[in-house]
Amino acid sequence: MSDQADGLRSLFKNRSTPPGLRADQAALPAPPHKARTLLITSGKGGVGTSNLTLNLAVALGGMGRRVVLIDADAGLANLDLLCGLALDRDLGDAMADDRPLAGTIVDGPESIRFLSGVHAARAGDEAVDHARERLAAELPDISRETEADFILIDGGSGLGPSGSVLADAVDQVVVVASPEPTALADAQAVVARLRRRPGGGPPIRSVIGQARSSAEAIEALDRLASACRSFLGAAVRPIGPGFVRFDPKVPTAVRRRRPFLLDAPGCEASRCVKRLARALAAEADEALGLAPQRSGLLSALTGRKTPKMAVR
Repeated sequence: MSDQADGLRSLFKNRSTPPGLRADQAALPAPPHKARTLLITSGKGGVGTSNLTLNLAVALGGMGRRVVLIDADAGLANLDLLCGLALDRDLGDAMADDRPLAGTIVDGPESIRFLSGVHAARAGDEAVDHARERLAAELPDISRETEADFILIDGGSGLGPSGSVLADAVDQVVVVASPEPTALADAQAVVARLRRRPGGGPPIRSVIGQARSSAEAIEALDRLASACRSFLGAAVRPIGPGFVRFDPKVPTAVRRRRPFLLDAPGCEASRCVKRLARALAAEADEALGLAPQRSGLLSALTGRKTPKMAVR
């Protein structure tokens, strides 16, 4: 998978003129690099937030995208375990030594870069309490120094005051829930908290995990979106299909300390995550004007361009 990722990454790097741009347009100075940043969180624990964040990062990395994965689950960081890594430094160490967080990023699985989070067993209360604020302040530096295309942040469950500060610093917040009524209610509570942020908060996306069927997932997505729209006035839009099916291969991969996308690449959950990754990549390309030109018969006949979908 890494060979394929290296080839795709080289293709993106060496592409001289992006599709849809003239040569003189491509020669213009490039705007300052800015990664697409997503905070992935949930209202209720145990819905698969960390597993989704890790495997989504691996899927994007496998597509040739430069990805930084950050563990911001305050005090309960454990993505290093899911990655099978044994690290001697993390976000808490950087804070204790007053060093830039970007200098603590290490190589993770499948070409992604990884910043391990603060665990209460290794760090003091001050590091646990202020890690997210520090991360929010240094996200632009991390984006610039890593030249990442995507920065995915595992926010754990429940926002809290520091999580809200971090939410203000990202492009989008992804709220994860399961089809259970309690998980959907807690997800709605997270959305309510985000809506109270200055300016109405960041754009909110949704993913349903552990769904027993596609129909169950779609029903849960509809219930969450409808409740948030009716009672909070909030638009909550799924990422691509918006769900990951329940799969017994997932806990097996966790016990082996491997991303399930690598441990069982053909399993149902892996296929679902790959669909989400393709949707995120397509949105990013469209926002950068890199989306493939569509030349359907209707457009050719009418001379109308295909309307672009709003990307928030």
